[in-house]
Amino acid sequence: MPAPMLEQIDVVLAENGRTIVLYGYGKDDALWMQSFDLPDPIKEENLDHQQWRAAARPEAWRAIP
Repeated sequence: MPAPMLEQIDVVLAENGRTIVLYGYGKDDALWMQSFDLPDPIKEENLDHQQWRAAARPEAWRAIP
């Protein structure tokens, strides 16, 4: 499946501090997501949103119905 054309990507740190979740929004309110597991917990203030947007893997997006 080709990578979706996304208009916005939100970066969220899960409550456990060890999972980064990317939510991608396409046209017509299509929702996509992917996640990354970290070896050690981090704090919200240390989360570099732009770095994680850049780390998004085109083939890893999963459609959320």
